[in-house]
Amino acid sequence: MRKIFNLYFHGNRNTKQIALTFDDGPSLETEGVLDILKKHNAQTTFFILGKRIKGKEKIIKRILKEGHEIGNHSFSHKSLWFKKRNFIEEDIKKCDEELKRIGIKTELFRFPSFRFGINSWIICNKLKKKVIFCDISSNDWLSPWIKKRFNLRCEPRTKKIIKKILNKTNNGSILNFHDYLEGIGSNKEIIPILKKIIPSLYKKGFKFVTISEIINF
Repeated sequence: MRKIFNLYFHGNRNTKQIALTFDDGPSLETEGVLDILKKHNAQTTFFILGKRIKGKEKIIKRILKEGHEIGNHSFSHKSLWFKKRNFIEEDIKKCDEELKRIGIKTELFRFPSFRFGINSWIICNKLKKKVIFCDISSNDWLSPWIKKRFNLRCEPRTKKIIKKILNKTNNGSILNFHDYLEGIGSNKEIIPILKKIIPSLYKKGFKFVTISEIINF
């Protein structure tokens, strides 16, 4: 099922459109992501953290200028799983206010780490947000998280991620990546991954579109 109430999981399975999405930015990696997207004329959606907007307005303006779109990813990136409704509403609105400050209004929202409960769903419904999940998670955060959490040397998972994406992407897929890793730092794996998967998915006949385009059919 692609949609349950205001929760969206994928697009139309009968058209060869897919949507790449990027969470936790903007960051320096966002510039590299945009360079690759521009090279291949691919549109996508960035779910931005409100607390990371200040000082990175130029990156956000470039995102819009090059045909991509912006979604709300909360202000703080705190889990909204068991939070009270007042906190949830304030956190979402605070990100909206930061976006509004630079002329952006969005109805798209993604829960931090996809964690949500009944309170957060009720608030998103109240705020008329379209909540975007995915049907393919790259898990591009995993090896950087292991390195930081356990102070271990961990081989990059780029080859596994690339294989997973190329094998599992289907018509209407919404794919989840990160142009920054909140609580971890720079995502050094994202550029090598995109350099491989975007040309390969193009060869499979997929068209890269924004979330708004893929869910409105």
